[in-house]
Amino acid sequence: MVSRINARPPDGEAPPRGFGQYRDRNITTVANPTCGLQGAPMIQDMHRFPHRYRLSGLKVASQVPLPMRPLAGEAETFEAEVTIAVDDVPERLEQLSHQGPNWSLDARHFLLDLPEIGRFMASDGHRLTICPAPGMALDDILVFATGTMMSAILYQRGALLLHASAVVRDGRGFIFCGPSGAGKSTLSGALSQAGCTFLSDDLCSIRDADDGSPTIEADGRTLRLFQDSIDRLGLAGAVGARVRAQVEKYHVAAASGEESVTSAPLGAIYMLADANAAYPPGIVELAPLAAAQALLRQCYRRRVALAYAGGALAARTARLLSHVKVYHLRRPRDLAQLDDTVDALIAHWSRP
Repeated sequence: MVSRINARPPDGEAPPRGFGQYRDRNITTVANPTCGLQGAPMIQDMHRFPHRYRLSGLKVASQVPLPMRPLAGEAETFEAEVTIAVDDVPERLEQLSHQGPNWSLDARHFLLDLPEIGRFMASDGHRLTICPAPGMALDDILVFATGTMMSAILYQRGALLLHASAVVRDGRGFIFCGPSGAGKSTLSGALSQAGCTFLSDDLCSIRDADDGSPTIEADGRTLRLFQDSIDRLGLAGAVGARVRAQVEKYHVAAASGEESVTSAPLGAIYMLADANAAYPPGIVELAPLAAAQALLRQCYRRRVALAYAGGALAARTARLLSHVKVYHLRRPRDLAQLDDTVDALIAHWSRP
């Protein structure tokens, strides 16, 4: 069964079109002597987190508005599983278990240090703390807070994450994996216009249902598209703020109706690949070993995933493959042929 929530915006507000629309709601601007965000948004009552979301299956309460659709109608019953705050973050962790070029982790914390942007810390799978560098725009900070740092929170909670987008059709979820720039978001946007429901963009969380079958969780974000994809899909009227100030990529509201699907049973996984003279367009099932290798390559922030899961990651992947098939989806990158790819996928899902 596909679970749903009422995702209508609060009375009197238009549907979200990116981060900027919600930037100043319920926020008081104060000086923050510890962090460098100019006029850092801070809540007068530090025990209150007025911005509430559902991200990858978790109820999230934030001191700052995030670039995604806020929850409505749950004010009285909302119990946050994760909080996001602007506060001080230590420069280093003392007892490291793993370390990367700009990140480190210990038994309880994941620390990301980006000198020109800020420091971030995820703690115990429950708390995300942001400490921006001086003068850094909040938009640029939140790209990392809702991406790498949210993935750290989820890994601390034992999640399996893929670098992927996902849609739902006829009660089943379908995942599209690929590196940055592979066309995951554009394909999901085109499928949402063809009657599918948009589920996630960039970060796809998979959990086991009670019967052990895999379920995809919505990541709560909008589509994020470059201008050529926006023009091709005719979504100029749904465009919001830029994802980052210096990048020509925008938050775009997907055409998914008044209700948003929050989870769906996983139907299949597709690895995006370019078609060419040697490899014509088509959908080809991967053999089990090739499928396992492809999934491991597409784990979100793979080194972080391995740091948290270790050898259990391969076992988790094998368990996933016992329930679903993985395919190569070879298609032209020419946006003029995007409809052909959409038609091929819908036909593939209609097979007995």
